[in-house]
Amino acid sequence: MRYHDGTLVALGHLVDIPVPSGSARGRIVMLGDTYEHLDIDPQFVSWVKADKVLRQSAVVIEWLGENPFAHEDPRYAPTGNYMFTDVDEWIAHAV
Repeated sequence: MRYHDGTLVALGHLVDIPVPSGSARGRIVMLGDTYEHLDIDPQFVSWVKADKVLRQSAVVIEWLGENPFAHEDPRYAPTGNYMFTDVDEWIAHAV
């Protein structure tokens, strides 16, 4: 799996992602093409594998700092600290 600029995506990479308030930083904790993962919740990993919710072109990102999508609105589902996203031109490897 590669970033838009052609460099290799790896576990633990820090990435910057555009969000409505600007930009947020996260860490790649699971790869969709191999299901390799860092030391994350084993139940989460089991769910991802069993339900096949992670596409080959995607990664799981764990937010560093505050979750940019966190909210207190009871009309909507709560957000977790992980985000599934394809590796595309919007995912930038933070140097």
